[in-house]
Amino acid sequence: MRRPQPTLKDIAAELNLSHPTVSRALSGHPSISAETKARVREAADRLGYVVNSGARMLKRGHGNVVGLLLPDITNEFYAAVAKKLSDDCSERHQQLILSVSADDADRELAQVRALLESRPTAIVVALTRKPHPETIALLNTVHCVQFMQTHPVLSGPRVTVEASGGARLAIEHLLSLGHRQIGFVGPTLDYAIGQARMEGVTAAMEAAGLAVDPTCVRLGPADGEFAFDAVLDLLAMEPRPTALYFSSAPISVAGMRALMRENIAIPADMSVVVAGVSPWYEAWPGGLTSITLPVRDLADAASRYVAEVAKGDVAAGETMLSFELVRRGSTAVNP
Repeated sequence: MRRPQPTLKDIAAELNLSHPTVSRALSGHPSISAETKARVREAADRLGYVVNSGARMLKRGHGNVVGLLLPDITNEFYAAVAKKLSDDCSERHQQLILSVSADDADRELAQVRALLESRPTAIVVALTRKPHPETIALLNTVHCVQFMQTHPVLSGPRVTVEASGGARLAIEHLLSLGHRQIGFVGPTLDYAIGQARMEGVTAAMEAAGLAVDPTCVRLGPADGEFAFDAVLDLLAMEPRPTALYFSSAPISVAGMRALMRENIAIPADMSVVVAGVSPWYEAWPGGLTSITLPVRDLADAASRYVAEVAKGDVAAGETMLSFELVRRGSTAVNP
């Protein structure tokens, strides 16, 4: 038979103290002596007492909980952000609750409702493309930190990057190496990020006095199947591009698989720029030149806004960071 969990009354009876004294001792109340606090904590640990967070939330109006809602936890960028925020919350004695929207507006709404039931101190959220109005209304009832994807009606601080900057850096780098026929594989223009990446590509080409060649552009869902076929299609062109830019991590993985299948030597046959942060980018012979996000700086900014709320400050403002180009051996001068 399962033993019932010990309560404050059990600790009070064990130490011959009143229920309110035990409660204040466990919450660190200044009116309770250090000696009594130590006795109460020792008894609580010995008896296996666990704080009733639900009761504490009802009393305070919110819990010591931080919500984190991301579109995809398999993405190495978002996984790294979740790890950093989890570590920071742990140091602040906060509990991080992670939810995944799968970039689906209906699921996002359900996850927001569930997070609000825990009465969080704050929610860090990377919104879907088209969140439901109810989702925005609910998020406006809590301290909300918008992360990467933002909404004009949602209040609170924002942590973002200059969206078109990564694509612009990639194309500028390839142009500086003498490439002019550059293949671009990116998300569809139905996505805001797809529009931003295309704007970056166009801006870099126009700054060099060149026009984007539409026959070298492949846009579609940011998944492996599309990217694999798109790269094979680009390789079949005559003449084919001398360089390729893969503008997301999933596209990069699939694109490299396609190049390997066709035995394309990198960078001798083709210069390649990938996107994101992954250990295998460095492990690839010579390394893969990549467009990366300042993951730690972005996570630090979101964590800082959450900490301000926890201290009773009203978090506000916007942090906008820039993409970075990491040069490795997958890009070379066009012969």
